[in-house]
Amino acid sequence: MASIFDYSFRNPSWDLRYIIFGTSILSGLYLIVERIRGLWGTYPSAPSSSVKTSIIIERRSWNIFQSIRLAVVSALFAISVFLFFLQGKTEKQLNIFFIVYSLYGAALSVLTLLGPRDSRYLLSSHLSFIHFVAFSIYIVRDIFPLAVGEGSADEQDGPSGWIRLALLGVSGFIIPIILPRKGYPEDSEAALSLPLHATASWLSYSCYSFLDPIVYTAFKKSNLQLDEVPALTLDDQTKSLTTKSAPLIDPVELGHSRSLIWGMLSIFKNQYFVMGCIGAFQSLNEFSEAIATNRILKSLEKGNSETKIETWVWILLLVIGPVIGSLIMEFALHLQNIVNVRFQAILTQLILTHSLRVRMDTVWTSSGSPSAITGSSESAPPASPATSATVISETASASRVKTEDDGASNSTTSTPAASSSQLTPEDEDSAEIQQADGVGAKKTQDDHYGKINNFLTSDMDNIRFIQEFFRPVWSVFRALLSIGILYTILGWSVFVGFAVMIACIPIPGYTSKLLMRLQREKMKTSDTRLSAVNQAMNALRMIKFFAWESRIESQIADKRAAELWYIFWNTILQVCNNSMNALFPLAAMLSTYATFTLGMGGELTASRLFSSMVVFGRLESYLGQIFWVIPEIVDAKVSLDRVAEFVNNGERYSTAPNTAPEVADVTTVHIRDAVFTWDKPSSAPAIRQFKLEVNGELKFHTGRVNLICGPTASGKTSLLMALLGELHFLPLSPSATCHLPRGGGVAYAAQESWVLNATIKDNILFGLPYEKSRFDKVIYQTGLLRDLSLFEAGDLTEVGERGITLSGGQKARITLARAVYSTAEVVLLDDVLSALDVHTARWVAEKCIGGDLLKGRTVLLVTHNILLCTPIADYVISLGPNGKIVSQGTVDEALKKNHALKAEIEAEKDALRREEEVEALEGSSDDVDTSEKSAKAGKLIVAEEMAIGHVTWASVNLYISSLGGPFFFVAFFVGAIIESLFDVITKWFYGYWSSQYEGKKASEVHVHRYLGMASGLEVFHLLVVIGIYSFFATGAYRASRSLHQRLTKSVLACTLRWLDTTPVSRVLTRFSQDCQAIDSGLPSLVSSTTRRTIKLAIYLITVIIASGWPALSIGIIVAASGVFFGQLYIKAQLPLKRHLSTLRAPVLGHVGTALQGLVSIRAYGAQEAFIEESMKRIDAHTRVARTYWCLNRWIGVRMDMIAIVFSGVVISYMVYGRETPAATVGFTLVLINSFSRQLLEWVRQVNNLEVQSNSVERIKEFLEIDHEPEPKKDSTPPAYWPSSGDLHVEKVSARYAADGPEVLKNVTFSLQSGQRMGIVGRTGAGKSTIALALLRAIPTTGSVVFDGIDTSRLNLSDLRSNITIIPQHPELLSGTLRENLDPFGEHDDATLNNVLRAAGLYHTQDSEGGIGLDTDVNSGGSNFSQGQRQILALARAILRRSKIVILDEATAAIDHRTDRAIQESLRTELKDVTVITVAHRLQTVMDSDKILVLDAGSVVELDAPSALLRKEGGLFRGLVDGSPDRDELYSVAGL
Repeated sequence: MASIFDYSFRNPSWDLRYIIFGTSILSGLYLIVERIRGLWGTYPSAPSSSVKTSIIIERRSWNIFQSIRLAVVSALFAISVFLFFLQGKTEKQLNIFFIVYSLYGAALSVLTLLGPRDSRYLLSSHLSFIHFVAFSIYIVRDIFPLAVGEGSADEQDGPSGWIRLALLGVSGFIIPIILPRKGYPEDSEAALSLPLHATASWLSYSCYSFLDPIVYTAFKKSNLQLDEVPALTLDDQTKSLTTKSAPLIDPVELGHSRSLIWGMLSIFKNQYFVMGCIGAFQSLNEFSEAIATNRILKSLEKGNSETKIETWVWILLLVIGPVIGSLIMEFALHLQNIVNVRFQAILTQLILTHSLRVRMDTVWTSSGSPSAITGSSESAPPASPATSATVISETASASRVKTEDDGASNSTTSTPAASSSQLTPEDEDSAEIQQADGVGAKKTQDDHYGKINNFLTSDMDNIRFIQEFFRPVWSVFRALLSIGILYTILGWSVFVGFAVMIACIPIPGYTSKLLMRLQREKMKTSDTRLSAVNQAMNALRMIKFFAWESRIESQIADKRAAELWYIFWNTILQVCNNSMNALFPLAAMLSTYATFTLGMGGELTASRLFSSMVVFGRLESYLGQIFWVIPEIVDAKVSLDRVAEFVNNGERYSTAPNTAPEVADVTTVHIRDAVFTWDKPSSAPAIRQFKLEVNGELKFHTGRVNLICGPTASGKTSLLMALLGELHFLPLSPSATCHLPRGGGVAYAAQESWVLNATIKDNILFGLPYEKSRFDKVIYQTGLLRDLSLFEAGDLTEVGERGITLSGGQKARITLARAVYSTAEVVLLDDVLSALDVHTARWVAEKCIGGDLLKGRTVLLVTHNILLCTPIADYVISLGPNGKIVSQGTVDEALKKNHALKAEIEAEKDALRREEEVEALEGSSDDVDTSEKSAKAGKLIVAEEMAIGHVTWASVNLYISSLGGPFFFVAFFVGAIIESLFDVITKWFYGYWSSQYEGKKASEVHVHRYLGMASGLEVFHLLVVIGIYSFFATGAYRASRSLHQRLTKSVLACTLRWLDTTPVSRVLTRFSQDCQAIDSGLPSLVSSTTRRTIKLAIYLITVIIASGWPALSIGIIVAASGVFFGQLYIKAQLPLKRHLSTLRAPVLGHVGTALQGLVSIRAYGAQEAFIEESMKRIDAHTRVARTYWCLNRWIGVRMDMIAIVFSGVVISYMVYGRETPAATVGFTLVLINSFSRQLLEWVRQVNNLEVQSNSVERIKEFLEIDHEPEPKKDSTPPAYWPSSGDLHVEKVSARYAADGPEVLKNVTFSLQSGQRMGIVGRTGAGKSTIALALLRAIPTTGSVVFDGIDTSRLNLSDLRSNITIIPQHPELLSGTLRENLDPFGEHDDATLNNVLRAAGLYHTQDSEGGIGLDTDVNSGGSNFSQGQRQILALARAILRRSKIVILDEATAAIDHRTDRAIQESLRTELKDVTVITVAHRLQTVMDSDKILVLDAGSVVELDAPSALLRKEGGLFRGLVDGSPDRDELYSVAGL
């Protein structure tokens, strides 16, 4: 060995020191060439390069450290001069070289302080490099020889040589790793706000010390605020990520389907390369502990003289190896988490972008097979000037999601050529007439948003495990290396153990297939459950009004039971995997030991036994990783495939105009020779296929008002949808075309009004700049002036989710105001007058639609109020019941051609003469003064509460009780203690076995006895582990079922006020994200953390007993340090986890808002605005997620260091501090090794357990919300009740909230059974509130007596099941029409058909291909028109045969002829029923027994119509007297 050192370090021809001077020369040449190139302008420098460098140069730390380095370099120069004169001619040449080398280093050091700013970082890097090379070479010359007991190669230099080594270490290693790194801001502003991790030194970055400020801040404060979380760099921002990744992962950008896995690899190839290199190095470094253990024990065994390497070297390796391994593996995990966070941001944005650009109904076919992306290559248009991200950013943090397949009918119209290029998947049964923004083309019960919500919650949580695909590869490679290491220790006997493992490999392969199958089915059941929850939440008002909570709860429980079945068996398979993970290495180890001792006759000494146990422990870990990670990767692959199926499929939506070549006028709205359908044509027969057919040419007048009229379900809305490109286009001739000019912009107001969860002002502006004069004029012309005066915050009032704070008429006018305020040249208005009373409708028609703001703009107005609009209309298009154009032309021409239209106008004229509103429209001011209004006063949606500090005991107790209570947990705790004791006893027994070979021959040791006892202990230990796993799995199943059941019950029992102030997206996160944590993450954490805590405590006690008092002192320090860092960690991590949970809801809410208003967004061209807003919300989530995962690395490095120091100190004491047998040292080493490896996991698990317990905490919050009164036995009415519809209301006052103002004031009236009462009043008078008060849906005072019983004494379910309300916007549930009418299956088909006929359904369709009981209903009834939904709600009311029926504008969306037929039918069907009718049409209520006139919540007049007409000066009489049909109205009243 000495000769080798002599040859290497003392032979001048091989002197490594010449490398130092060589690197200096190369460095100098490189810098000279770069300087010359820069002066000659050979290459352009980056415009921001000086900024990029200055951000570092300006840091004070840079100047301080460079000044220190200058002093160090000066000292190196002094030492080189000193050695030159000291050694004389001995090494004269080398000393001269070193002087020159030192001068070059000094020059570089000076330039790093005084040189050009844009060069300082480069100069510093060169100085660090040449000094690091020198430092490394002197380490080899002076330190390495000491490891084998020889002297330093530079002994002649004396102390100066060691000082030189230290100075080179400071300049070449220490200073470089503490200097700030180079940041990459785009501009000077970005440079000023660059987060610390972008410029942190390598030491800070590797130890994650750049997080110290946020950890310290979180420790001092009770809660960490979002703005205190480090900002994102450009590379982490969604916009940058999307721009870079789109060409690699977006199927539309690529032009073909794309595997998301390959796309991910392409995007992050650099990160994966680095992770691969780290994995390869760590594969070798992993075994440093095993080698060190073997060598240390070998040196302690008696008579050993195999190695000359000092024992301290192996102890040092036992410390340095894990240190290096910890740092690089934490860095690899850091890169992995960065990739995961960025990839999730990319996928989330891609999902929303794809939703906005495809027809949702073509993404999933009926068979479940994908439908490839097809359609025009034209991309969706950018946001028009009318839209920008600013409007969307004003929306509340979470908007209510909608169940309808909002984008289900969003294909582009196309020419025959384009159409032929599209893939035509087989359709399901055709859809019904579609309506409004929530068009749902497919007759499928799948809720598209439910699936997308699952993509963004459960699937995203699963997809992060796709980053673990490297782990099985490295685990297999390291397992093979383990075999090689074991071969050097135990010889060929290891191959016997290897053969045992090979024989067991097919078993995990089979279980992996089962797990994949179970996971796929489980995800399907999760989709179904979330769809049901989503649908229930969106229809919860209707469910409550009909007392269907128990029915819906049962349905959700059935779906949950199916999901839990898969979860339970998935857990059982996981137990099998864990058992095999322990069994395979155990069998391999025991068979190897048996072969080595019995077959080979070898001595299983302490060095062989314990070092091999370390390797077998590693092998068990590798197999465990494979068995653990493969199911996770399988889950991730399933989820990624689900997302891939979505983004790779679907027809593109396009707004490209489709104009035949011979048509020159591209500025006119026109259609020629085309058929439009909601579903693609299919060879399969459809139950009912609606078609809109245009034969010849249909041309709208440019710059004029065009009316579109026709009976209910004739296709009026379909015509607008066809123009917007939302229907399938089928040409009838080569010249077929459909053209909607978009150059000047398009505005659209849907019949089912779509509003943002923002203020009224923001809803109207929709991103446009605020112009006060124009805004005020819009408010005036749309009749919103008085409405705004009623709101405390005026136009700053938040409308809430789906506009819950507004009446139907207010929502309609706000939607109209948005279209009018826009500058679009084409305005599409879908029956915006139907929700308005006659005076408001007349005002809007005259002042707004016929006003100056719409003058010169092309207006397409769908309406039933033909007579009201004919004075302002220039063109009329009339449709028939079969979806064909009946007539088109001027009003006079249309009347001549279309007799049905003429009859409709006559009917409307007759109705209009009878319609007057109780109070004339008020408001004369043309100015809206909001200067004194407060935005705070208009706040509705409350911010989500976030718990502060540690998880409360109440939350812990909730989960423990759900598991099975204290007795369950005590039994589990005892089992974990038994498991840990047998683990330690087994390891001690192996040490006892190895000690038998000291002083004995191998033949004298009773191997059979020891081998049998060891096998028995291992098997018993394994059985205990399996029992614990299985026992806890049953408790976890019980907890998942119980908590979900209680959560469902709690939400369904909520008050309407809570429902109004809580976005549905928050509820969905509880049922998705939090329930998933309780189903899988939390149970495993509780189990493993409890077991590991007990195990570590027993390990520590055992080590202290085996090692003595030094281990006790260091153990106390380790425990204290672990607790200290753990507390720092959890104080920062817990609020970050809570922020993560709350910041996901805004993303879900934004997606829900976008899907709900998909048609409106596309019509306005607002896709880019919504995409920009989604990026902001995703960035907020990413900002927290990045820091959240970095904190895991922060604690990981520190806990690893603590464990490594503990093991190093204890082993050093046992080797050098006292004489200890090798077997005892080996036993202690194995325990310390296990302790060190599990300490970090324990800290992480303890803290992660508290973090994950946040899900229980969040569910607990929803268990404690405001609930409606629970049913009581003593509140159940008699069986005969109600026998009549007698209703007595006395001094009833009501509020929407307990602390809110009164909206009803001392309302009193009485109705005998069978009487009919009409309620009239202007918008906001409180008409609909009476219905809520009668149903006890809001806080009320006073007395309501129904058939002799005060309703306050009744259970809500008993009350509401006997009162039927038909709202203006009824909700339908997903399923069939039969299930909607009769959810409990109490009636036969004949009865159901009779009520459909009585409700007037068959007045809206011809006999062929009509709606039937088996017709599918989409979520919310989105595949039915608004009028059809009202008719179905009427049918449901007739079927229920309630004694009291409340009609709340129940026929507002139905044409006048159908309305008249329905009213006549209702008088017959409901003749013995007390009917309360809220209506604007006096024709509807004139024959009532009583008329109640409301104003501002108070009763103005109440009496029979005849009595009111006799009242001198009465308001009602005044209206009738002023009517042109006064005599007829008096006749109806019997006067």
